[in-house]
Amino acid sequence: MGGYFSSLNAGTRQIAHEIECDLDGDPERTVQSVLDYPGLDKFQWKVWWVAASGFFTTSYSIFAVNVISPSLSYVYPECAHGSTTNSLVINLTTLAGTMVGMLLFGSLADRYGRKAIYGLELSIVVVATVGMTTASDGYTTGTYESGYRASMNVYGWIGFWRALLGIGLGAEYPLSAIIAAEWSSTKSRGKMIAAVFLMQSIGQLAAYGFGLVILKGINDRLGLSPDETNPVTTRQAIDIVWRTTIGIGAFPALVALILRRIIPETPHYLVEKGEFVSAVAAVGHIIPVNATLQPTDPNGLTVPHRSSDGPTVNAQNRRQGWESIVEYIRGVKEHLAERQRWRALLGVMLTWYILDLAYYGLGLDNPQTVSMIWLSKQTNSSVADTSTDLHCDNNTWRADPAWPDSTIYEMLQQDSIRNIITISSGALPGSIIALLAIDYLPRTTWMGWMFVALAALFAVNGGTFFVTFESDKHALTITLYVLAQLIFNLGPNLMTFMLPAELFATKYRGTFYGLAAASGKLGAITILLITKFRVYDRNIEQYHKNFAGLLIGFCPAMLLGAFITWVWVPEVQYPRGHDDKPERNNNGLDDTNSDAGEEDVTFRQKLKLPNRPLVDIAHNPGAGQVLGMRRNVARLFRATQVRVADKFRRRPSAATNDRRSNSIGRQDITYQHIGHRVEEADIGDGLEMRQAHY
Repeated sequence: MGGYFSSLNAGTRQIAHEIECDLDGDPERTVQSVLDYPGLDKFQWKVWWVAASGFFTTSYSIFAVNVISPSLSYVYPECAHGSTTNSLVINLTTLAGTMVGMLLFGSLADRYGRKAIYGLELSIVVVATVGMTTASDGYTTGTYESGYRASMNVYGWIGFWRALLGIGLGAEYPLSAIIAAEWSSTKSRGKMIAAVFLMQSIGQLAAYGFGLVILKGINDRLGLSPDETNPVTTRQAIDIVWRTTIGIGAFPALVALILRRIIPETPHYLVEKGEFVSAVAAVGHIIPVNATLQPTDPNGLTVPHRSSDGPTVNAQNRRQGWESIVEYIRGVKEHLAERQRWRALLGVMLTWYILDLAYYGLGLDNPQTVSMIWLSKQTNSSVADTSTDLHCDNNTWRADPAWPDSTIYEMLQQDSIRNIITISSGALPGSIIALLAIDYLPRTTWMGWMFVALAALFAVNGGTFFVTFESDKHALTITLYVLAQLIFNLGPNLMTFMLPAELFATKYRGTFYGLAAASGKLGAITILLITKFRVYDRNIEQYHKNFAGLLIGFCPAMLLGAFITWVWVPEVQYPRGHDDKPERNNNGLDDTNSDAGEEDVTFRQKLKLPNRPLVDIAHNPGAGQVLGMRRNVARLFRATQVRVADKFRRRPSAATNDRRSNSIGRQDITYQHIGHRVEEADIGDGLEMRQAHY
């Protein structure tokens, strides 16, 4: 039965439209056509706001550790609590919980729906955040200097609450990205997801900024001087500072939790469940104001609701226990084996893992790292000792060896300012530029080249660090550090967040996204342990050599990320010049009817790379592209051989020059027939469709 969605006249100046579709043939494509119709409308911006607010909370809570770890070391010295470093406990428990949340909630989102659990993870975040602000040592006797005893261990409680918090934060990754992708139109999908990712940089900046404001506000409120050194007086103020800094993270989570009740289930998931009437009601949120939407056949009869003839997981949901789980896992295996989709999954998992080695290696638990790169003069040959055999008046919170007599106020203030200069000054502009340019960048190809750029940058930064360390040339290291943060968010950090939400079918999108994101956090845990036990050293000379070696070690890792991107991660966009429907503005009108001239619109369209519809990507992620390590390596060698052979065949005759001119006009694309495959030897900018019949 063929049919169409009819959008009825809503009143004065409201034009009635008809959106062609085939409800029986491909319901998911039908729903996507309705989502594509108005472009980026007000309801979709509401979806962005809801998703972005939760992701802001995630970023704020993760990077607030850089702000509060010196405070915790000051208020609760490690030597009195049997641990060598509080930040290691906090970060490990948070990252481990984050991995659990990504895997668990990603799978639950596929089995029970996005809306069913969208908000549950924020409830966990709110409870865990409030719980952490109440952590304490319980009943205590004595002092840190004379002998300290406590009925509980504050770091044990903080570790528990951070692990629980991590579960909620981890769940936010797949849910925010997936909901943004499934509610957006095909044209606006890139901007929607990139706008959600922008909240990571804003949340990071907010953690440093709020920490600075809260420090000054609490200090002024209690009437304390920045030069105050009496621990009895200052510990009370600093204790309030870290609890307030962490507690603020619960407010955006609470707001997002309330707003998420207004977001219905995504139409893509409802179609996957076979609930077509509910899908029609859901997409009705984006139809022009007061318009009605209902599925009809050509004679105007309502299409009956069907619950079992489309792709559905209802049968699985009715089953209980291990049988359902085993069948689900079997379905995942069969889905990955078909069309070799496992390559795309393994590609995004490995690239996210490699990225987070460098990203979290430089941006998480970084007070000491940032202090090292800011050193402009030679200092003592040792840094603060963290061994547990010292008295509890040791200064482990003093991360800057160039300022051994700093107060806790001065150290916290310096850490926040330096983090803003060194990290946020690069990360935030990178995210903004990426948001503005996302429709003009080939996502997979761009990620590969940005991996190469990072490799070159780390090679230069690591090599020059031997010269710039403890010298007036340290500004070069800081500049390269900022540039690395810019490229992170302009390239791989954004693309690894986006691609898992676009590459996979609705039925498994949450599960596969959770696997990819959890791989990234495994990389963060890996580099955290390496830096703590292999890079950090009490001797400054040895430490700076280890750190330079770490930067240089990131170089081959980034090159490996570029190689994996090239051979395994498919492109999710069409090449430039692809014939696409005219883009509609927020009022449902074609851009070609706007005030801009036809010539300007044509030029803009030529620069853009149209997104492939989610349903097309899910059906065949690598359609028209050459994927696979052996295929791409062999293709590279064949292309080189063709160029070399062509060079030797050149003749100075006019006839030869004419033939070469014609070849240039055809973009020098050389096709080779090998068995049943047709492959290009030269693909120009990397986006021309690479043809292969598997």
